[in-house]
Amino acid sequence: MKKTPIIIAVALLLAAVAIGAYTTLTSATQNTTPVRLDLPIGAKSATMDSIVDANHLVKTHTLFNMIVHVRGLDKAIKPGSYLIQPHTRLTTLVQKLYHGNQDPVRITIGKHRVPATLNEYLCRMLAHDDFQFTVADLDHIRPNTYEVYWTVGPEQLRQRLIQEEDHFWNSIPKGGNGLSRRELLERITPHLTATEVTILASIVEEETNATEEKGTIASVYLNRLCKGMPLQADPTVKYAVGDFSLRRILNTHLATDSPFNTYIHTGLPPHAICTPSAQSIDAVLLAPITNYLYFCAKEDFSGRHNFACTLAEHNRNAERFHQAMNRRGIR
Repeated sequence: MKKTPIIIAVALLLAAVAIGAYTTLTSATQNTTPVRLDLPIGAKSATMDSIVDANHLVKTHTLFNMIVHVRGLDKAIKPGSYLIQPHTRLTTLVQKLYHGNQDPVRITIGKHRVPATLNEYLCRMLAHDDFQFTVADLDHIRPNTYEVYWTVGPEQLRQRLIQEEDHFWNSIPKGGNGLSRRELLERITPHLTATEVTILASIVEEETNATEEKGTIASVYLNRLCKGMPLQADPTVKYAVGDFSLRRILNTHLATDSPFNTYIHTGLPPHAICTPSAQSIDAVLLAPITNYLYFCAKEDFSGRHNFACTLAEHNRNAERFHQAMNRRGIR
């Protein structure tokens, strides 16, 4: 009879342990929608705790911190971006963080004229803050949406983008008659490298937003290259001046001493003046055969262009456009 209190005490203790274990194993996060948890490089336990708190993932930190301590996560925090699904068990969450099982993030690289804007975007979107892509890199970066790990380093990302470029050139574009972009390179007259096509496409990209005109504009520049004529592309002058807001190119702008100024230097500029879209690259690869050597913006400011085979015809088109700018007071 004297053993009864001991048995009861043991039973209560075992029950308490069982309840505690059950609570530990079944306790879940409080979020009702997916939450992105970003643990920065060099994060400590206190940093992780504050981030978890800021996202309202746990009701109380006591149980979470106990699991963190038992698993040893507080001594082995792995930076990364983790997508936490609604009502994830705390044990599962801690295991995910402990093993560094990141979920990829999406970055969208659009049109960039200078590497500074690209580097700023990448530093804002990813964990590292030392991306230093150069002007030459813009020749090899294809605008697109990419899935990467948040902690991807500068060199890792560079290699990823190189792989994507290789895939791009080996892909078959719409209207390519089953030929890859790399195969279409051999059919361009004059023959250009993939980098040179990208440079020319960057000029086409800046010339118009009208996709249906890009091929014709590309044909003008290809014809000029064949004849050894200077490209005389206004976007390259804007790039040389450093002002893409220019609406009227003046003689002072045309005289800008820069290797990017295609009014005073024949051939292509040394690098792309922006990261061109796939549509602009394909416009160069699939440019129609024309006799056009000139084009000028239409006087109705529709964003379209008048094309000409002769300088006399072009001068008439240009005069109408200049008169329209004068009427609008565009200087």
